[in-house]
Amino acid sequence: MKRTFALVMLLASLGALIKLAARSGDPTDQVLARPVTTVSAGKSSAVDGPRPLVDRYRDASPRVREMVARLVERFGRNAEAIDRTDGERGLVLLDRLDMEALVLYEKYPADFRRLREILGTDAAADLLLHWREYFGLKRGDETDRGILIAELAALSPSQRRAAARFPAALPLILAEPDGVVALIDRLKDDRRARTDALTILGFISLEKGAAELRSALRTLEHFGPSALEAFRGHGLEGFALVCLYGPILEAMGDAMPLDQALIVLAVNADHIDAMLQTQRPEAVAGHLRHVVAAGLAETVGGSPRGLRLVVEQGEPGEQALRRAGPDAADVVFGDFVDATLRRQATLALAEHGPMALAILDKYSIDPDFREVLRKYGAAAIPPIARADAGPETIAFLQSKDRRSFREAVALSALSMAGENGQATIRTIREAGLERVVSLDDGSLSYYQFLPLYDVIHLSNVMRQGYAPTSSELTWAMIDGCFAIADVLSLTAMQPEGALAAEAARSEVKAAARVGVRTAVEGASTATERMARWWAIRSAGGVYQVLRRMPEALPRLSLGQLSAMAGPLCERAGMRLTSWRPVRFLKDGAEVVFRIPPERGLKYLSAQMVQAGVGVVGFQKMEEHLRSRRPNPSAGGE
Repeated sequence: MKRTFALVMLLASLGALIKLAARSGDPTDQVLARPVTTVSAGKSSAVDGPRPLVDRYRDASPRVREMVARLVERFGRNAEAIDRTDGERGLVLLDRLDMEALVLYEKYPADFRRLREILGTDAAADLLLHWREYFGLKRGDETDRGILIAELAALSPSQRRAAARFPAALPLILAEPDGVVALIDRLKDDRRARTDALTILGFISLEKGAAELRSALRTLEHFGPSALEAFRGHGLEGFALVCLYGPILEAMGDAMPLDQALIVLAVNADHIDAMLQTQRPEAVAGHLRHVVAAGLAETVGGSPRGLRLVVEQGEPGEQALRRAGPDAADVVFGDFVDATLRRQATLALAEHGPMALAILDKYSIDPDFREVLRKYGAAAIPPIARADAGPETIAFLQSKDRRSFREAVALSALSMAGENGQATIRTIREAGLERVVSLDDGSLSYYQFLPLYDVIHLSNVMRQGYAPTSSELTWAMIDGCFAIADVLSLTAMQPEGALAAEAARSEVKAAARVGVRTAVEGASTATERMARWWAIRSAGGVYQVLRRMPEALPRLSLGQLSAMAGPLCERAGMRLTSWRPVRFLKDGAEVVFRIPPERGLKYLSAQMVQAGVGVVGFQKMEEHLRSRRPNPSAGGE
């Protein structure tokens, strides 16, 4: 019985096998057994059979057909795979980003899909094409790449169009989309203005976020024409001055040409800031209009204390500037703290001009002289000046290899004279001014021979160990002027400027021999500072040097421009890009992008408006992403 049952089961199994073998050759069953794969964007599925990718797009536009043919030739089955899952937009993304799209598709599909979704317009596709190289440099940086893709996806169509038109401005648009795009739209009919505005924004650092960029945008919005004109003439300092003092410039109207107003504002910024704490911009503008009406704009623009002397000392202060020049303000406020002495010094300068300037500056630290000045005022200056042969004067004349006849006579007479200013000061203090007023008015006076106040002032600079002008802003500008001097050569401005530095060095050595105290920083530092000061005076003073800024700007590098304008721009709430080399890590090797050191304003302007993305764009994007990266220390708190 068991054997019979086993035989029946065996026969049944054989029958089933034969039946299955017969069905396995049916082509219909093969089709039904194949799994069905759906293709996105309405494309053909595998049910249609293995038609080539080009055939599936034969009814598309010629441009799409050309793109598909190009992708099939380059990527083959990879292009077909992307088409099956992401359709035409996926192919567009592959065409724009090339291998970078394939890397995203295989390793970071979420990023690939997010980029695919923004490709609804040609502008978005072109934008990705411009930034393809940067995406390649960010292959392994999931944080930065994710931030960049998310922010691209958040842009509106109009913002993407603006970024596609000016791809190097994409970091600016990502940092402040509405403001930057509004600026571009507002200046769409003025190509020069738009280029200058984007160049200004290109200098603004994005490392700390968009607050500083918004400050620049507000200035361009409220004072656009003046801000752009100031930038063209005085670079970033000019733009920063409009940012700081736009309401003052607006209130001044046409009272002063813009280039002149910028110099006066820059040099007198310390006092103007102090006045703005208690006065409205319109009131400050009134003081500046008065300066123009008095014909003192150039003189006030030559000293950081010039405006203060006019405002605080009134008519005598104005007369002191007319008679003694910009240094009058430095002597009054730099050498004297007591209000009475400042008033007496101002009156002396107003009456005696350069004579008082030399004596006040030379003897300001002498307590006997201060007592005489306080008691007798301007009347004490002439007898002291007549008696003051001055070792500095003699040393200067002795240091000259070639002396004119008048200089030789002066040297002989002064060397033989036994009188000196200090003895006269003591006589006045002890015996009164009447004791010395009977001195011969025809006696030899050094100021009749040479403008030797310069030499005396140089000695005092060395002796006291400080710069002739203490305004931080002004000296930042003057330091910048000596970057300009390397290009323009201050010695070319005036023939005698060629001997200025050596004359100053000779004066330092000679002054040391006759006992003038050396500067705290050391003789070499003081010599360099005095040579700089003398060169500026030889060029016509601070005001005239700053007027030549437009000639120098095109010749300065980006690094020099940022370094020179940095203090004033920070004062206006804008940090500047430092233009360091940009470093990436790609396939285990470091890739470095750096701006050539000689490149300047024209280079940055061209990069900001060109059709592609260069080193400037990469640097600005790195700044922007640095501001967006998560802060590990903040997360741990």
